[in-house]
Amino acid sequence: MLFVCPLDRSPLEPVGGVVRCGLGHTFDRAREGYLNLLVGGRKRSRPAGDPAPMVRARRAFFDAGHYAEVADAVAAQVLAAGGETVLDAGCGEGRYLGRVGALAADRSCWGIDVAKTAVKLAARRYPGAGFAVASSYALPVADATVDVVMTVFSPRPFAEFGRVLRPGGVVVAASPGPEHLAGLTDLVYGRHRPHGQRPHTADDPDLPLAPVRRERVYRELHLTDRAAIVHLLQMTPYYWHASPQRQAAITGLDRLDTVVDVVVTTHRVGPG
Repeated sequence: MLFVCPLDRSPLEPVGGVVRCGLGHTFDRAREGYLNLLVGGRKRSRPAGDPAPMVRARRAFFDAGHYAEVADAVAAQVLAAGGETVLDAGCGEGRYLGRVGALAADRSCWGIDVAKTAVKLAARRYPGAGFAVASSYALPVADATVDVVMTVFSPRPFAEFGRVLRPGGVVVAASPGPEHLAGLTDLVYGRHRPHGQRPHTADDPDLPLAPVRRERVYRELHLTDRAAIVHLLQMTPYYWHASPQRQAAITGLDRLDTVVDVVVTTHRVGPG
């Protein structure tokens, strides 16, 4: 098992329906097989991560094939990086990690996300991978045990990624390009707001990242199915930014023309 105790980073062993470390810290194993390794002071009344409707809308939209090129581009860079162990930090409902596993059964695939609903969906669909509810900012993974860290539309605590990566390991990151979903943002804000490009650099100067590969996935997206339009809006943060009037107007459309614009990059951890 890749995952370790999130409190002391010691190995975990299955004991009945739970896992336990040598110091006695115990964590639940769900019926679907995933572990709940999220620790901290979060209130039980405020579930962490993306809300369940957003996660389910994303699953439905992905199932319709609309982001297939993005999943293929991410998987191609992960597989080109080599190595055996892949960790998806912020795996959501598992689509991107699942694509890696489908193309390379020899990879050891693991995913974490703070959203329990997302991890549950991922574990159900992709039983060949291991999943846990956990935070990217405190990965329940031992030092230098991962070859590739994936992060797709997710936070990027590079110092934490560097801790778990083996020497020469890589980070494969995907983020919105400047025109991503321009047709949708036009409707939400009244005009498109180009995405700023997130830096692919570490905050920690002791973790230099050398760019290896960059690919831009760009295509027009013409949605003529009302359910797909609803799912697209609900799977993004734009749903919460739109007024009720704009939500109703968008979800009532019979056609939406927009753009998929995603930048996928590979960076290798190199010596300082």
